[in-house]
Amino acid sequence: MYKSKTSGAILLLMCYALLLSACGGGNVPNAQSSGTSSAHANEVVAAPKPFEHSMGKIEVPANPQRIAGLYLDDHLLALGIQPAIETAGSNKHDYLKPLLGDLVQVDPAAINFEALLAAKPDLIILSHPYYAGDGKYDLFSRIAPTYVFDDGKWLNDWRGTLRILGELTAKSEEAEQFIKSYDEKVADAKQKLHAAIGEQTAALIRVENKRIILYGGPGSYSGEVLYSDLGITPPEIVKKLAWGEKSYAEISMETIPDLQVDHLFITTYPNDESKKKTEEILASELWKKLPAVKNGNVHNVSMDYWMTPGPLAFDKKVDDVLLALVK
Repeated sequence: MYKSKTSGAILLLMCYALLLSACGGGNVPNAQSSGTSSAHANEVVAAPKPFEHSMGKIEVPANPQRIAGLYLDDHLLALGIQPAIETAGSNKHDYLKPLLGDLVQVDPAAINFEALLAAKPDLIILSHPYYAGDGKYDLFSRIAPTYVFDDGKWLNDWRGTLRILGELTAKSEEAEQFIKSYDEKVADAKQKLHAAIGEQTAALIRVENKRIILYGGPGSYSGEVLYSDLGITPPEIVKKLAWGEKSYAEISMETIPDLQVDHLFITTYPNDESKKKTEEILASELWKKLPAVKNGNVHNVSMDYWMTPGPLAFDKKVDDVLLALVK
């Protein structure tokens, strides 16, 4: 099925290219003969900007208007850009819905090139080289200039990603303003948290299907905001199992007693199996004996933005932590 979709997309792209060729070249009326003023005839259109990326070099429109970014909806919105498509895929980002509105959805896991073509982007940005593999980069490039982020940039450095997007979209000033506002918010939150909990520890676990995953740091989806930005003390189990290059670890029910943490954040993947597993954990005697549970310091948080590296998601994580820990 996927191959047939891709073949159809290639055919559509070829037809599209022929149409553009037929409409161009010598058919544009002379500015003077069409009654256009000499002032308009002498207007200079800003030249495209050259950019190098992991797949080569491209020419980006000086001021792109319709931008399709795979798994970059959050970042584009943070810059004040309405994306040309929605690319949440199977991991629905409900927190973005009020901002995205009713857009064509393109699943990064199974690209619908026909839908992407119909959205008429003038710039395509891929958050990961994976999406450009198996010859798909050529298909993207036939639709619009396509920029590909380096492996890991999008996941591990939202500030750097936002700055690059700012350069690509002529929104560098907006990128710096967002980062400045976030850093000011974090500095204020850090002071409030220190006054409220001092050196108390916190950690986040994620339940997905039958798996229990402990998140650490100093990077990762949660670690960067909890430990790097907000300066919360990581517990010993996090430093032992989920610190450094691999900032998460799968744990078993037998490991639950080792969660000697003052505050526990928990998030559950939104499917029946994961919800059932969470119910099993919460009902267990091992869980009920934990310090955070006995002291009423377990905090449920939303999967859609806690498991997302976007700047708007990070902003919402800060709000969650303040709401939970600053009484």
